[in-house]
Amino acid sequence: MTARGAFPAARAGALLAAALLCAVAAAGCSPRTGTVTGKATVAGVPAAGADVQFFVKPGEERSGAPFAAASAGPDGTFRAELPPGAYFVVARKTFREVGRDRTYKGEHPGNPVLVAAGKTATADLSLAEMSSGGFVPQEGTGVAGRVSSGGRPVRDGFVYAYPASSGTARGPSYAAFARTDGAGRFRIALREGSFLIVARRKGGENETGAMGPSGETGGDDARPVTLARGAMAEIGELVLHAPREESRRRRAAAGGQERASAEIGGTVVRADGSPGAGLYVMAYGDHRMIGRPFAISGRTGADGAFLLRLPRAGTFYLGARSEYGGPLSPGEWVGTYDGAPDHGLRVGEGERRGGIRITVAEKW
Repeated sequence: MTARGAFPAARAGALLAAALLCAVAAAGCSPRTGTVTGKATVAGVPAAGADVQFFVKPGEERSGAPFAAASAGPDGTFRAELPPGAYFVVARKTFREVGRDRTYKGEHPGNPVLVAAGKTATADLSLAEMSSGGFVPQEGTGVAGRVSSGGRPVRDGFVYAYPASSGTARGPSYAAFARTDGAGRFRIALREGSFLIVARRKGGENETGAMGPSGETGGDDARPVTLARGAMAEIGELVLHAPREESRRRRAAAGGQERASAEIGGTVVRADGSPGAGLYVMAYGDHRMIGRPFAISGRTGADGAFLLRLPRAGTFYLGARSEYGGPLSPGEWVGTYDGAPDHGLRVGEGERRGGIRITVAEKW
């Protein structure tokens, strides 16, 4: 595909850059361009229609308009003509999946891309879901298998891959997930390393959150697998069964974690000191608190109290909000733990930290 063209401001910037080049060079110079080509993919599949953007400064994509943009074709390929210079190439694509929109993003690993007049540079991009915490699969690497219940294939079940280092096969810290087809088959794109594979039928359309009473689980029988780069492992059949109701309720109240190596407890309050009821407390492994949380509490009670169970010790960055997925919305309550400048809290193995206070405000 050819470049869709710069946005108005970017086009003006390109013309200005060309004019400046001519001003410094001899009279009558004619600016030349270079070419950037590449392919945008998601788990090795072409990301048709992905928005490919070119920025002149690192990190500018968080707040500024791109210098230029192109659209990926049906085979994921794109092409853009740009003035000579260095560009940071980023791609985005939104898919409608599992009943909601999911946004994928990728940055060229060789950024910045150097564009020379009359030359062609290549910038391939592998996109990952923005809530995935930066996990990017490797082409041709992953697991496949089948999910059944009572001897029958499970359609629309969820299969999750947790990093073995996470210490759990429950909660939101999974690296990737897939949904089963009509024959109960699944395929998850991963990367080299060790994982725990687990299947569930949650009784809802969303892959996150506590399992409903009608759900089924294979959570007690996580399948360990170690992958080499480029290996697609067939792991056979994962069998589901009804959860024990007492255990299910206990996990739901603790955000999905029944057993824990550490715990954090406290209260969520509003700015006026009143209890912050009905909110989730989230623990992130990244101080920026972006991507998928490592663990999520159940909703706070009427008194704002929360309990957050963690499958391993470590430093976690705490926040609270009304919902546990998607971008912040007007009217939503949100806040962070401010007991440390970076909102972080260190919890040791077997430690039970109480008295944590998180203040939230309504977003407008």
